[in-house]
Amino acid sequence: MDGQVLIFPRGNDVVVTARFPEISSGAGATATFYYKDNRYTADTDPTSKIYSSTIVADPDNPGATMSTFPVPGTDNQVTGAFWWRVDATDVTNKTRTAAAGTLLVEAV
Repeated sequence: MDGQVLIFPRGNDVVVTARFPEISSGAGATATFYYKDNRYTADTDPTSKIYSSTIVADPDNPGATMSTFPVPGTDNQVTGAFWWRVDATDVTNKTRTAAAGTLLVEAV
């Protein structure tokens, strides 16, 4: 999924779904969605928005897993190009990037 562009309508609530076809069990695993000014902005920067979720069975893809991240419309007030990334953390606390790309917030 690297390089995939996400498009959010300005001011609208959005739910991002991340699918992990290579993770067969999400037991004890978590996922994190980062919404940042650009790829070089630190995750700890105060402008970075971070959403966490558990990794659960994907009802549409048996044997795979997924996470959902509700993003409130209040976090989508500024139009322009941003950066997103999804990390998956397993039960041993090992984190890897699952996907990343450009996030566009467009006026509607």
